[in-house]
Amino acid sequence: MHMRTLLGIISLLLFLLSFPSALESYGLRRLQEKDGYLTQEEQWFYQTLDHFSPTCHSRFKQRFYEFLDYYQAPNGPIFLIIGGESELRGIYHGYISVLAKKFGAALVSLEHRYYGKSSPFKTLSTENLRFLSSKQALFDLAVFHKYYQEHLNGKYNMTEYESPWFVIGSSYAGALSAWFHLKFPHLTCGSLASSASILASYNFIEYDQQVGESAGAECKAVLQEITTLVDRKLEEEGQQVKNLFGAAKISNNVDFLYLLADAAAAAIQYGFPDDLCSPLVDANTNGKDLLVLSQ
Repeated sequence: MHMRTLLGIISLLLFLLSFPSALESYGLRRLQEKDGYLTQEEQWFYQTLDHFSPTCHSRFKQRFYEFLDYYQAPNGPIFLIIGGESELRGIYHGYISVLAKKFGAALVSLEHRYYGKSSPFKTLSTENLRFLSSKQALFDLAVFHKYYQEHLNGKYNMTEYESPWFVIGSSYAGALSAWFHLKFPHLTCGSLASSASILASYNFIEYDQQVGESAGAECKAVLQEITTLVDRKLEEEGQQVKNLFGAAKISNNVDFLYLLADAAAAAIQYGFPDDLCSPLVDANTNGKDLLVLSQ
């Protein structure tokens, strides 16, 4: 392979990995930073580790956030924003907060077990991960529902009051929202499940097809070229390629390729295609050094 081509591959990869999307839900982070947070004050309660074992009484600290400036006690509803597969940093100002203000709702958000600061264990060994499942997460929400209703009743001196609850989530958290309403209909008045992944597809090629269509012909061609070249280089010097990006511990090439693909796809999915495509297409057309762009 020509050295100039190899340097181009490395430069393109460095640029792609400069996007934090693959590791930190890039699009969601940008939307949150744009609108700002209503609160980032951490709250804690003790959650059951295993909801399905009658003999396991272990508990762990689970993080949540609450925002009560719009709450109209005692009749106001509770909007539970479900945390998904990422760290929860607070309750951000978005369309849910607009609805909360309109309906006098309390806003509360629970971090998903094993993410952020809500991990039951210090190490994520295979053995320790046995309690990570959507079923456990659904019962986490049910336990939290009971805890928080009692917490709010005490705060506002509301004896045995049952507020109307609405559960809210998007993507995986949207699926949890839908499933929770089905599993515990007596605990919720409704569910907002935005882009909920409730119909799992083993080989969901339509997602990549949509990413390519949204990226546009030029950007799609560059991304496809990168994929082809990286596939080839991984076969020749896989460990060397991974070392460049601090990914030496990723032994599986498919996992490494997913890291790269997700970095590019998230920029398209969350509405920031120009951040990714413009410099890539420009560099590919004019032979610019992408290392300069990625620094």
